[in-house]
Amino acid sequence: MRTCGILVCVFLIGGCAYTAGTPLDLEKLGYTPCDGPYACGAGRYCNEQGYCAADCRTSADCALIGEGMVCTLYGQCRAPDGERACTAHADCGENRYCNGSCRRSGSACASTADCPWHELDPEDVCEGFCGAYCGKDDDCRAFGDGLECTPAAQCLRPGWEKWIPAGQLPPTECVWDAQCKTLGWAWVCDCPKETDPRTGRQVCQGGGRSRCIKDDRPLDFGDGPATSPAHAFRGVWGMRMEIGVVSVGVPLVNRQNTYSSNLFLVRIDHRAGDTLEITEKLCQLNLLNFAEDDQPFTDLAWMVIPYRYLRALPLLTRQVELSSGAAGAPWETTRSLEIRGAILADPANDPLPTRHDYARDPADPRIWDQDGDGHPGMTTIMDGVLRGEIYNDQRWAATYHGQIVGPDHVRGLAEIQNEQLILSAGSPNLIYDTTTEIHAQADRTYFRLMRLSDDASCATLIREAARESSWLRHTPHLMDVADP
Repeated sequence: MRTCGILVCVFLIGGCAYTAGTPLDLEKLGYTPCDGPYACGAGRYCNEQGYCAADCRTSADCALIGEGMVCTLYGQCRAPDGERACTAHADCGENRYCNGSCRRSGSACASTADCPWHELDPEDVCEGFCGAYCGKDDDCRAFGDGLECTPAAQCLRPGWEKWIPAGQLPPTECVWDAQCKTLGWAWVCDCPKETDPRTGRQVCQGGGRSRCIKDDRPLDFGDGPATSPAHAFRGVWGMRMEIGVVSVGVPLVNRQNTYSSNLFLVRIDHRAGDTLEITEKLCQLNLLNFAEDDQPFTDLAWMVIPYRYLRALPLLTRQVELSSGAAGAPWETTRSLEIRGAILADPANDPLPTRHDYARDPADPRIWDQDGDGHPGMTTIMDGVLRGEIYNDQRWAATYHGQIVGPDHVRGLAEIQNEQLILSAGSPNLIYDTTTEIHAQADRTYFRLMRLSDDASCATLIREAARESSWLRHTPHLMDVADP
């Protein structure tokens, strides 16, 4: 019997040493390759072998792996690890974030370098605790008040978007297709749609929510005549668009220069004649304060655009008529118009609701909680020495006057009309009247377009624009980047 057992073992070992036939295709089994912590989308994470995987659907699935583990938004069982002290994001490890605040000024911080009073008061240092891993908001309650389970799968304080580009994070759920375009133009919200009677948007039926899925069919950029100069510009592009503004009446500083710094994922279709149809998905919106001489300065207060804000925005559309595709040929677009935080019968001409309108009637039907956070209008966050939420509505329009640099690059100036009003705020100290105008230096308000791969996502665009040599990087003036 002992000899037989040994022989059986030999055969079993030999059987594992060689496998006949074609090796299994891991991608066909759902093990798609990945290259980052959020590359797999909601419900799956990128494992050490570089493939998308999932450990769990709920935290109950993690009980056998370890006591107290939670199932994150990306289907990974993790110990919460949310009580470690930190003075900077780097203290928490790779892709982890510190809930830091400056000891004296109270500003949110990623390190002591963010503390505005530190040079005058060495005690104004950054200190806090690492964000715990989470799969839902309830996972955050044990680690303090005011924390939310963010799309980074960590419990963080409001304003975390200053440190984490929200456009790099995949939608964890969706109610309409526009939210899924963060992942690329082939992605849609997987639900039967109906028309929202108030907004006209195509949303999930019955107020439902779903997940984003990819349509595997090739993108159709139109079959306009190939002889048209417009035909060569079809495809997916990235756009850097900067708006330089001057605001007067801002608390603490009175006069403030700010860039509205935008990155759009752009789809260009050619369906007829010489007309290009342009669709734009806003991936990133940062508000960057600057000095008139563009030199570094101490920033006392700044605005943060929440993740919810970006998710609530529609796609913008415009057209270009191209008579020539040669370098130097004009690129003149039609005007886009967008209303944020309000619904108007005549979007171009009806007055925006004011804070006095909201005070008289909080149920004013024109005022729209567009980002769905329970507050009027759209919510932005002031951080720094002054902290709190501001609720506003806005009307803005854009027309682009540019020229073609080459088949893969276009640049020019942007003509912007902007009106923004404060409806209310989390603190009376944040309700103030300002006057805002476009900066007198026209080349601070500009756009640059660059062709990307057809499968590009917002994350692709944001990574590209973050490169120091990128044509899409933020610069104070249009021509601070040489033409390619």
